[in-house]
Amino acid sequence: MSPEQLTGKNILYGCLDWGNGHVARSIPLIRQLTEQGNRVTVWCSKEQQRIFRNFGLDVQYHIAFEQDFRFTGDGNFKKELLRNAFRWRKSIKTERKAVQAFVEAHKIDTIVSDHRYGLISPDVHSFFVTHQVKLPPGSGLIAQWIHSKWMKAFTEIWIMDTEADMLAGILNQPFFLENVTYIGHYSRFSGMKQLPVTPGKMVAVISGPEPYAEQLFKQLVSIAPDYEDWTFVCGKTYPGIAAGFPVISNWQEADEAILTAEYIVSRNGYSTLMDLTVLNKKAILLPTPGQLEQLYLAREHIAHENWKMCEDEKMLEMYLFTRDMDSSDEEEE
Repeated sequence: MSPEQLTGKNILYGCLDWGNGHVARSIPLIRQLTEQGNRVTVWCSKEQQRIFRNFGLDVQYHIAFEQDFRFTGDGNFKKELLRNAFRWRKSIKTERKAVQAFVEAHKIDTIVSDHRYGLISPDVHSFFVTHQVKLPPGSGLIAQWIHSKWMKAFTEIWIMDTEADMLAGILNQPFFLENVTYIGHYSRFSGMKQLPVTPGKMVAVISGPEPYAEQLFKQLVSIAPDYEDWTFVCGKTYPGIAAGFPVISNWQEADEAILTAEYIVSRNGYSTLMDLTVLNKKAILLPTPGQLEQLYLAREHIAHENWKMCEDEKMLEMYLFTRDMDSSDEEEE
């Protein structure tokens, strides 16, 4: 079953609260479901609700507890996940009980969960939305086994990719799963009115879980003074760090900045890659240190004509310098 086939349902929708990538890609999917005559309740944190409300979605909100992720920022995501494993498993178990009670109280007949393992009920049709049915190389057999087990508990799986041209590469090859549907790429920029691009405009999108987002912010702020026309899109402020450039936190203003940018500088999370694909934007992308998925995606798209992948500051400066040289050549022509 595809999203287009869901009509007249009472849907409970929720997404992972690890960074805002899952929130961003949920916006167009939620809008589609409401436009098809479904009644949607969004199961979310207060921060997620704040973001969703920027887009005028015709939904109800239920504030749920936040999943307790605690990252140290040491660049070893495998250990980060192991450190969080016990509390994550506990939060999933707690959430499933809360979801079951909500389903019964509000006569929910369908659940759509964007990579939120605890958002499921055995009594209703439950969809799991993902961009990686297979974990990236280096994740380990135990992690893959747990991931597969939790996914198989859902009635169906929706993969945000296309079968003909997989943006996520081997991550979306579901050789061990049934009831899988490829639903295409979802970006809030799909269908948006395009705006004139400002030549040379750089927009840095600060994203991902903390403290990795702050690390990216510090890294780019240290480089930005050497180049002109930077704008930072950042969901929060970092006291004691002076950007010296415009910093946008409002999502609608941020989207306008992104639409008018010639270059995007960002992490290469999958939701970002879907946005860049839809926008056909040039980008300089920095994988989160030690994040196996982003490191894999960086290697997968190393030869992309519009994207430059770099894993350290020296490479970033080289790409920025090359960009300036290209801009100068274009102006002379």
